Amino acid sequence: MAKTMLRNRQIKRVAFISLNIDEEQSIFSALEYNSDTRFKNKLGVRPKLGLEYLCAALKKQNIESKIYDQELANFAPQELSSLMQKNNIDLVGFQAFSLNIKSITYFVQEIRKNNSIPIIAGGPGSCHYNELIKGGCDMVCFGEGEETILDIVNCYENKIHIENVEGIAYYNIETKGVEVNVPRAQIDNLDTIPFPLRTPESIKKYYDDLLYPVRKPCLTMIVSRGCLYRCSYCYSHSFWMDVYRRRSIENVIKEIRHAVYNLHIKSIEFIDDVFAVEFNWLKEFCEQLENEKFNLSWSCYLHPLSFRGQREEAFLIMKRSGCKMISFGAQSCDIGILRQVNRSPAEPEELKKAIYCAKSMGITTVACFIVGLPGETRDTVQRNFNFCLQTKPHLVFFNPLDVIPFSDLDSRYKGKAISVLAQKEIFTLCTKYTKKYYFRPNIAVRILKDIWVKNPLRLIKFITKFSYLVRKMDYSR
Repeated sequence: MAKTMLRNRQIKRVAFISLNIDEEQSIFSALEYNSDTRFKNKLGVRPKLGLEYLCAALKKQNIESKIYDQELANFAPQELSSLMQKNNIDLVGFQAFSLNIKSITYFVQEIRKNNSIPIIAGGPGSCHYNELIKGGCDMVCFGEGEETILDIVNCYENKIHIENVEGIAYYNIETKGVEVNVPRAQIDNLDTIPFPLRTPESIKKYYDDLLYPVRKPCLTMIVSRGCLYRCSYCYSHSFWMDVYRRRSIENVIKEIRHAVYNLHIKSIEFIDDVFAVEFNWLKEFCEQLENEKFNLSWSCYLHPLSFRGQREEAFLIMKRSGCKMISFGAQSCDIGILRQVNRSPAEPEELKKAIYCAKSMGITTVACFIVGLPGETRDTVQRNFNFCLQTKPHLVFFNPLDVIPFSDLDSRYKGKAISVLAQKEIFTLCTKYTKKYYFRPNIAVRILKDIWVKNPLRLIKFITKFSYLVRKMDYSR
């Protein structure tokens, strides 16, 4: 437990820490990844967009900040502690997820051995604030942090009292308990938020080898915050307080323009929970993007029901403006399962139409399924596989259900079995059907042809990495 809030100090340098999700790798490994690393880490290293936004907010106040990404430099706790001292860091912020809470507390305890740097945490894992504070964090931030981080800096510099910092939990040394302040109102106008802090050098470090249609360098971007759907296995709608906000088209184009001319990017991966949502916004955005003549390629995530009734026109204007790849969150093709996770029974048929439509326009398609949802059986998993054989998306992923703490699904089952399938069998089925799909000669040939047409320079690397991963993949490790 943190013993002091360490206020009345000037904050000049802030370090944001992103740890691996895998506990064992995060805590104990200080070596570079080798060929036995879990397959998810072999596919690429994603930029930490949320932390880049925080860095931009601090820069506006002339405060230096740096992201220490364990996926890029796999530091051990002792190494990180030394780096904080060596670089004269005044404030440490950990990016928290439900799967790295133990790692964070381990790192915090190691840092505490050698110095008294204030330590905070935030992100999707902020719902574990009691555990994080008990593990040594001074504060935990809820929700978006661009305004909160500035108030925290002011708190440590004695410009604002900790009780008046909205959207945080902290350890009160007087009451010896955890205090939770009033929530912070969400930022109404997303256009007021500074663009994420990126450099040409930092962009080159990140990659995603699954995005073979897009060219490097590539960066991640969002045009909105929140999600209009309430899938019971997801926590996004709760994290964003069931509010959907979207940036103006002018603001998004301005960020793209800066990225093209100052960072020399060639591709964008839009990582919104669901991209664009509204057809009129999409149409105007694509038209402006096309008029800018950036010569960009881009990808996005869509819901099976996205642009229902206007799908052909939507995909056509997306294609003309540079869209090369669309990922669909299919999750399941079983109507009963979809109903149990608050999804529409109309989705399988609409997804089929969406995949056919996108492929007819030359857009690479990705379908992602979750195995182990309520009502899941061997037959329902086979049904998902049959759907893939019929529609033939370019890429297919069968992912084991990861029950997110505090999600609706977690609250409903409270540790009880969610489906009749045991966890080990879920892992086995994910591996089995992934391999069965990609080892079909006609599927493999279609993927190779698609790469050859869209980005032949990525062909050898994709074959080398992806074939190894599919052969060696084991979700149960």
